[in-house]
Amino acid sequence: MTVQLEKKVIFDNIHGYITLNRVEARILETLYYQRLRWIRQLGFSFYVFPGATHTRHAHALGVLHVMDKVLKSIGKSVTEEKLFNPKIKDESTLFHRTMRLAAMLHDIGTLPFSHTIELAYINHWRQQVKKSKTMANHEELGSHILLNTNFDGGITKILMEEGIDPLELSRIISGTSKNMLANQLMHSDVDADRMDYLLRDAYHTGVKLGVYDMDLLLRNMRAHKIGQKEILCVHENAINVVDSFLVSRYFWYSQIISDGPSYKFDLIAAKIYEYFLENGLAYSFDHLIEKVSQNPNEYFTFNDSYFLAKLHEYLAGRIMHPMIRELSEMLAQRKPPAQIKISPVTPTLIENEAHRKQLVIEVTHAAEWLKEEIHNIDPQAWMIFDIPKRDVMFTKNKEMLAKEKEPEITSRDSVRVLTRHNELKLLIDVSNSLTSILSQYRNFLPRIYISQNIYEKLQKKKVLDKMREKDFK
Repeated sequence: MTVQLEKKVIFDNIHGYITLNRVEARILETLYYQRLRWIRQLGFSFYVFPGATHTRHAHALGVLHVMDKVLKSIGKSVTEEKLFNPKIKDESTLFHRTMRLAAMLHDIGTLPFSHTIELAYINHWRQQVKKSKTMANHEELGSHILLNTNFDGGITKILMEEGIDPLELSRIISGTSKNMLANQLMHSDVDADRMDYLLRDAYHTGVKLGVYDMDLLLRNMRAHKIGQKEILCVHENAINVVDSFLVSRYFWYSQIISDGPSYKFDLIAAKIYEYFLENGLAYSFDHLIEKVSQNPNEYFTFNDSYFLAKLHEYLAGRIMHPMIRELSEMLAQRKPPAQIKISPVTPTLIENEAHRKQLVIEVTHAAEWLKEEIHNIDPQAWMIFDIPKRDVMFTKNKEMLAKEKEPEITSRDSVRVLTRHNELKLLIDVSNSLTSILSQYRNFLPRIYISQNIYEKLQKKKVLDKMREKDFK
């Protein structure tokens, strides 16, 4: 007797046809997932790259597809007859389905304009005297949705009806599962998420920095056993393609995400939204967790349009605040702020934590000095000062790995190389790997933005010349 397999086929502009099984198709139609159609993948990058209007919805489906390819490459997949037959629920089939779902649902808690508005929530959370128990980020919100929506239209209910453990799924997405291989497939230097977004973002922006040879990388991925643990690794035949992947990611983040021209607008939007949070004009994170996430219709509306609607109130003149009004008009009219790139507030390659700490001190002193100078010119003038919590790096170096509880060879994030003699090495320990040298460096990217008007006044009063000559050590 022929078994009826349940499939839904979607066409993606990056990967071609993507086939979903029954549980994935059911989740696809929920308001929780449909909401991702209305959240841009790269925040305000479309202000600089007009084609960068692609969404988290498409990206998450792409990660599912890549995850499936990786599982097939490392021998952890099951046949289509099992994967697409909802009645089959053996251990291997459930693992295959769970990993595909982890890929599909890893961004279910994404905030409006992706990491742009998330930055506002994180900054607001850090500044609170009495912090809520939940760290304000998309991972926490997403995990809450996976575990606490056991009602009609909720994701928890669908998962449980389909025999998927929501708690284990949540742990895999957060990289905290007891299954190391599962963690690495979702959270490592070469994971399904990064493998999709580097190609997708490069395609939609037109900037080729993120391009790498996906087929060669997939062909050489392996699952290797160390004791009782299975570890994700890459065969030594693909050392060069892994180097290429890590270099592509480094330059992509340095050029486009963290220090590109569009990031100015992301920081302005985050500053505006931070003001909304401080004044109770937008959902608090606690309210998102306790109320909004439990109402599919309301959660659906918490997308890019939610922030834009708030912005429109300022543009219509309903609410007045000098700085926020100016920032709102700049954001709406695509008027970039001026950036101060004078030492020590400049991109700097750093080699160790001591070097970074010294730079943070110098940059902070410079920012405080400049803020005082600006205040003397115009007490109402604003300045946006930002030191990223994480630097752009190729991979963790020895100094970082030494601080982890896990032995270096089983560290979650690091790339491991399987030699022809079946030996496992860290990529940074392989002598002919470019990454072994590059891992010593990180790109420290401090930023100061001010209005063009204030920048001109600083130039006229020779303040910027004075800053160039000043020693902030």
